[in-house]
Amino acid sequence: MTWKPDPVLRLLLAWTALTTLVFWLPFIRTLMDGPTYEWGLAGLSGRRLQGDFWFPALGAALALSIRYFGWRGARLPFHALLLLWLVPLGALASWAALSEPEQFRFQGDTLGVDIPLAWAGPAIFGGMALLAVFWVVRNLRSGPRGSHREILPWTPTNRALTLALVGLLPVQFLLLRFGEPHGTTDQIGVILTIAQWLLVGFALKPRVADRTHAPRLSG
Repeated sequence: MTWKPDPVLRLLLAWTALTTLVFWLPFIRTLMDGPTYEWGLAGLSGRRLQGDFWFPALGAALALSIRYFGWRGARLPFHALLLLWLVPLGALASWAALSEPEQFRFQGDTLGVDIPLAWAGPAIFGGMALLAVFWVVRNLRSGPRGSHREILPWTPTNRALTLALVGLLPVQFLLLRFGEPHGTTDQIGVILTIAQWLLVGFALKPRVADRTHAPRLSG
């Protein structure tokens, strides 16, 4: 049996990609932007490599791990990593909406984004957390331990797409480092960074190739 992510898992991975932009953007911009860039998240902040840079770096590493394991078979430790991100996120969103509704919003100065989340936030974040718990329980219960399933191999298309996303890094560096703060080049760099992150799943997606050499994974 050839494994592929089901619709619920695809939705959870897409939601993970969207919500972890809060890590990827400050991680990339801290490394590439000039000294004028500052970030703040969950009471932590930093400028360049000073301050709490460990926080977006750790978050980006966790997000990459979730997305890689999720698209490439969704086996342990994927279940724990997924819950580690989505369940606390749902709880924190609900708490923020109740305790500080005016402050619970998504903001991005470079693109002029300011979206209040006090009303829709708890329902969306909490709903996705419950959906993650449902998927994990269902997935762990499905299939006997002795069953086998075919995991599609890493294909030339996967490799080419991954290299293309990595190849964007020098372009991002030029746009973010030498562009005018909050100017057009800065905005293009931010949009490119967002697109790069959202396309990671497309690069990791299992694709049909020479299946005679596809490895088999015991479940």
